[in-house]
Amino acid sequence: MTEADIYEKLREKMNLFPVRVPRTREVIEMFKVLYTPAEAEFLTSFSAPFQNPETMDQIVEKTGKTREEVQKIIDGLILRGLLHRFKGKDGTVYYTMMPLVPGLELYYFSSGGDSDEKRRAAKLFNKYYMAGLGTELGASNYPWARLVPSEKTITVEKELSADLLILPFEKMSEFLKTSRKIAVINCSCRIIKQCDHPLETCLVFDSVAEYMVERGFGRYLSLEEALELVERTEEEGLVHNTTNTQMKPTFVCSCCTCACIILRGLAELNNPRAFAKSNFLPVRDDEICTKCKTCIDVCPMQANVYHAAHDNEPERILFLEERCIGCGLCASHCKNGAVKLVKVRDQIPEKTYPEALMRFEAERIH
Repeated sequence: MTEADIYEKLREKMNLFPVRVPRTREVIEMFKVLYTPAEAEFLTSFSAPFQNPETMDQIVEKTGKTREEVQKIIDGLILRGLLHRFKGKDGTVYYTMMPLVPGLELYYFSSGGDSDEKRRAAKLFNKYYMAGLGTELGASNYPWARLVPSEKTITVEKELSADLLILPFEKMSEFLKTSRKIAVINCSCRIIKQCDHPLETCLVFDSVAEYMVERGFGRYLSLEEALELVERTEEEGLVHNTTNTQMKPTFVCSCCTCACIILRGLAELNNPRAFAKSNFLPVRDDEICTKCKTCIDVCPMQANVYHAAHDNEPERILFLEERCIGCGLCASHCKNGAVKLVKVRDQIPEKTYPEALMRFEAERIH
């Protein structure tokens, strides 16, 4: 088997995950940076990403390598955030191949340190995103990711939403309670595509949190500390994205349209299926609004537009509902309380991540 065949075989294996890996020159070149040919071939012996995790004994038997050889390869991959290791309920250690997204890009790019290898991989990943991956992330009518609004701004306006209730998955404080461990890590998106926003902003949970903390790539937070971080990121104008589920998130990414691989799907690629918008929209009280333009400055999607007074028309802020994603930043940053986030629909996601991925595949468009 040639080197090119090995990396293509690896792509085909990763492509078995519901969020697929489109074939382009950039992804093969990126794999060459990330993996040696021996590592790439080793990984192709695993089942599809995040499926059928295996013990060390099973891997040794399947690959025909010695335990020492397998351990050396595994240690090198885990050290660089390229293989997932976790403990089962009985304490047994398991290993599983990771998908490209969400998985490898989170583990590898958030795994600490800077190097020529990581910079080359980041450049190739960003090219790959624009060449095909970004479109794949929005390939289904059921988005794999969704937006979580700023909790402190949400309300139920009886005139607009008399039959709607605020559900637990729509409140960050309740959503995070469904996880047993929380850790904060560097934002992989802003390592791939650098910008001026803070770096240590993304939350990971359960086995992912354990993986990151054990390797020194993250630190544990209490629920209260995590919620304080969420509020600080809102003050920085960042938007919260997570898995499109009701419980047990894999991550909560507080990110920006300049870097986020989720938000850029709509902001740059104009794909309405890039992520699920929240069930909320802002409502402005024009009597209270001072036209300070803060809502214009903070909106990540340019959904607010200043309208100057002219031809007997008053000065006001126009709201472009079709551009709004319901993040609540305009409401949380309004010093006069002129904007409230109101629930206007009741779209309910699948309960768990496996169920969400199955629906993503079932409602795939391309």
